[in-house]
Amino acid sequence: MVAPHRRLVATYSLALAMATALPITAAVLLSHFVDLAVARASTGRLVSVAATYAGLGLVGSLVSVLVVWRSTVLAWAITDTLRHELAGFVLGADLAFHRDHTRGELVSRADDDVTAMAMFLSQFVARAVSVLAIAIGAGVVLLVIHPVLGVVLCISLTVVLSVVWSQRNVSLPQAIVDRDARGQASGLIEERVNGAEDIASLGAGAHSMARFAVLADAMVTAKRRVTRRQMRVSGSIRVVLSATEATMLVAGALAYSAGRVTLGGVFLGVRFATATRAPIEGLMWRLQEVQGATGSATRVLDLLASRPEYPERIHTWPTGPQDLELRHVTLVYEDTEGAVLEDISLTVRAGRSLGLVGRSGSGKTSLGRLMLRLTMPTTGTVLIGGADVAFIDELALRRGIAGVPQEVQLFPGSVRENVSMFDGDVADDDINTALGAVGLRGWLAAQSNGLDTRLLDRTEAATGMSAGESQLLALARALVRNPSIVVLDEATSRVDPRTQLLVKRAVAELLSGRTSVVIAHRLDTLDVCDDIAVLDDGHIVELGERLQLAADPASLFAKLLRTGGMLSDGATVDDLIDSVL
Repeated sequence: MVAPHRRLVATYSLALAMATALPITAAVLLSHFVDLAVARASTGRLVSVAATYAGLGLVGSLVSVLVVWRSTVLAWAITDTLRHELAGFVLGADLAFHRDHTRGELVSRADDDVTAMAMFLSQFVARAVSVLAIAIGAGVVLLVIHPVLGVVLCISLTVVLSVVWSQRNVSLPQAIVDRDARGQASGLIEERVNGAEDIASLGAGAHSMARFAVLADAMVTAKRRVTRRQMRVSGSIRVVLSATEATMLVAGALAYSAGRVTLGGVFLGVRFATATRAPIEGLMWRLQEVQGATGSATRVLDLLASRPEYPERIHTWPTGPQDLELRHVTLVYEDTEGAVLEDISLTVRAGRSLGLVGRSGSGKTSLGRLMLRLTMPTTGTVLIGGADVAFIDELALRRGIAGVPQEVQLFPGSVRENVSMFDGDVADDDINTALGAVGLRGWLAAQSNGLDTRLLDRTEAATGMSAGESQLLALARALVRNPSIVVLDEATSRVDPRTQLLVKRAVAELLSGRTSVVIAHRLDTLDVCDDIAVLDDGHIVELGERLQLAADPASLFAKLLRTGGMLSDGATVDDLIDSVL
């Protein structure tokens, strides 16, 4: 993360070197002024030295501002790189990861924790490095000019810095508890706000507040413990600092009495001893930030540590339809007992369409997620065009395979942005063609702003977009990308009969000439499929060509069709399969 910012590091280092050298030089100059005054030097010479000292003070103030500026720029540049990496990881993580981490927690780690680290780097670390540089520089200079006092100063500062260093992680466990509680609280607030209507209608407000009260108590308790420990640390450091100054005064007085140093030398030793007091006391009161930043860094590193490592990924995608294959795939979620899918092996040949049938909970949706690499198999392999999906570059994969979910998400933005998914490289002509192909040409023509019409983040928005129209827009999203493979989660289950015909036509257009998998909730959706797979309890219990299975009276699929003919037209697969399996 630091490597891309070498130039910023170089300018900061230069500014820091100047900020270290100037106060040390000024202190030596002031010591020389004292010796000149004791020796009754001429007024002109004293004025010259004083003017030089004042000039160094002015330049030092400007350089101090420069150091703060460059340290802030460097800190935010480094942490922005980290924030970008974390955001990419979170957005690219599979669904199993998101099942274990709430959105509020992830936002807290990828943003709040990184911001805390940025503030820590730009404020505390910059000051700490400055104090350390001045301490080392002062010790070296005093050793050269007045060795006796230099030894005393080096020993004293070593003790001070050792005490400060030993206390750096004294409250780390409480800081991590505080950060974790804050992240959980953020996730809880988001979940409760999103479900406010259900909570209010079911009278669950008291339970929600009780859960928040537990988290708030954890934060307050952790903060109290951090503050108490910080107070004890600050007291011990103040004692050590006072002892350092007293030691330097005594050593200077003895050396001066013995004639081994001048009065200016004593002044210089005391000046160097006190020069670090104010910065160290300032750092002392920021030890809580150190604990918080360390806790944030620990949480960020834990998050990055959960990222799977893959060899170099394939960045190219073959054109045209591709084979889609699963080899002995088993999927187990951490929070479930048993396998959601177990030892699944099947192949969808290039250009063919497979329909997945099964009751709710049979594993249909999980199988679709595996094909889209939204989750990774526990064991086994998913291959596209003969390549393991784990080794296909994310961007190449998303361009080559498209998923259309049952629940459509609209985003705040224009129709253009919602169809192109905010990809500015997609041409308006391609968007218009895709919208026309799915039957939304008339709807778009009725919008006064055309592709610039703004949509809200839900259906039935201010534009009057219905659930069926939003489903058609989701199909247009997939169509405009011209994918090689399509995974479709029942597109007609949420639409009215009037819109259902449009959706079926759009689906046929999308699947034409492409390898596809259709997760079916209604049997009539399977009319476009070449092959059928029936799932039950995570296993494939029947697999074959649709027409052959339909013609075989003994097949499960044929029984489903016969049962469906005896039930209402709106019967779902769950209604039918319970009568057959």
